[in-house]
Amino acid sequence: MQSTGSRRGMPEMADTPAPAAPSAPPSAEELPLRPLRHHLALTIYWLANTLMWGVLLNIGVQSRLGDWFAETEKGYYLGLLGFSGAIIGTVAQIVAGAFSDRSVNRWGRRRPYMVVGSAVTIPALLLLGGSRSFWPFAGALMLVQLSTNVALGPFSALLPDTVNPREHGKASGFMGVARLAGDTGGLLLAGVLLSASAAVKRAGAAAVVAFHDQRMLLLSWIMSSFTVVALVLSCLTLKEQPLRRRPAASVRQIILGSFALKLHGNRDFYWLCLSRAVTNIGFYMFLGVLLFFFQDTLKDPAPEFAAVLIILVATVAAVATSIPSGTLSDRIGRRPMLFTAQFVMAAGALLFVLAQGRSLAIVAAIPAGFAYGIFTAVEWAFACNLLPPGESARYLGIWNASAVLPQALALPLGGVLGSAVAARHPGLGWRLDFALAAGCCLLGAYFLVHVRERARDAARG
Repeated sequence: MQSTGSRRGMPEMADTPAPAAPSAPPSAEELPLRPLRHHLALTIYWLANTLMWGVLLNIGVQSRLGDWFAETEKGYYLGLLGFSGAIIGTVAQIVAGAFSDRSVNRWGRRRPYMVVGSAVTIPALLLLGGSRSFWPFAGALMLVQLSTNVALGPFSALLPDTVNPREHGKASGFMGVARLAGDTGGLLLAGVLLSASAAVKRAGAAAVVAFHDQRMLLLSWIMSSFTVVALVLSCLTLKEQPLRRRPAASVRQIILGSFALKLHGNRDFYWLCLSRAVTNIGFYMFLGVLLFFFQDTLKDPAPEFAAVLIILVATVAAVATSIPSGTLSDRIGRRPMLFTAQFVMAAGALLFVLAQGRSLAIVAAIPAGFAYGIFTAVEWAFACNLLPPGESARYLGIWNASAVLPQALALPLGGVLGSAVAARHPGLGWRLDFALAAGCCLLGAYFLVHVRERARDAARG
């Protein structure tokens, strides 16, 4: 995101001023406390999105790359997909969010973008599932990145749009559980459907590839169907208050203004984004090479099953802490809980470095899962409390970029480093990736020191 300095050193657009923030509905502080059904309704579409990426990121993409490339090559192609998808997703989410902030559609600001994005996602998923070689697969995956983020940017703003800040931690906890459930469901789907039987493996590499061809298409139909159901339920359940008036701004001004970084008054928000981004580099580096770690380093006889088992154990631990920690953060504050999560996540990653077999990896997954549950529940609530009024979707697009853009660094860094080291020392590169993941968690904790928590972030008493 490029910008030029103003007289006060704050980044602004060079030749086009950012359009004025739209005239937003009443302040979130005026909203009533929401019943349980509202918090559950917010999670439906998020669950579908995380299920889809749980299939693709955890095993789906790695499995297909394993069909087409050797150990010394697949890390590079994983990096290419990660970098391209992260850039496309980030731009789409920020721009779509900025347009939704200014939408005067009578159906609401966010839901029309959810419909359009999902309508493109469905055929893109089917194209991906039907691909029989790398480049068609890569093109379909990029289209999925584009369309899902057009929907996800505006959708993310429904939480601050409809929930009182006193309940942001509670709502974020439910969203965290939905994310974990989606990741787990996607992982299980991919693990069960893409794990070739012993008979298929004995038939040779061509049989395994043909098996994955058929099962990937089935997965795409399942993901598409779930997306449609979640979209319909979300749009019928969640009600929005449309804007009455849209500020005068051209399409060009809105697009360029989407990337104007207004640091004045928002420094805490950007420090939090940086902390989250660095921590997520470690997370995606870990997730991106987990299957390779079991395949090439531990020589596990069932690497897909082992990867599913590890993430399942971590997810169960995370679910146990997500909602309680989100609710607790409404009372005692966000920052101390994020610090705790980042340090424990680092410790878990270091245990993976030392693992000599599946057993220690399972032990390491438990504290890492506890920490991740706290992190996912609290981080989003913290960000929502720091949003400037009237531009929540655009800023949440920037916020979500701190989860998407790390893929552009984590997958190339982890994949390229792992394959490069494996060329001389087979399997060692994936251990080094886990050590770097631990370092990223600690660096994220350092950046969090610079974030000041607002007094209204915690509803004490």
